[in-house]
Amino acid sequence: MSLEAPRGRKRIEEVRCPAVKGLSDDIYHILHHSFVHILKMRRSIESADVLIEASMEAILQSREVLKRVQDDGF
Repeated sequence: MSLEAPRGRKRIEEVRCPAVKGLSDDIYHILHHSFVHILKMRRSIESADVLIEASMEAILQSREVLKRVQDDGF
């Protein structure tokens, strides 16, 4: 479980929206910014998923430790 970006993944600054013929520059820039924001949200969700999984694992480990402590009479 790592929060690092997988190798080969583009940095957000390098992401480019695909060229679409016939679009004005203004529309292209809006489309590009939307694309970048969607990518940022996706990466944020992926990071949150990793953190949630780590939290769930910590909860399970805590429960196991608590059960052992209770079983030992503490």
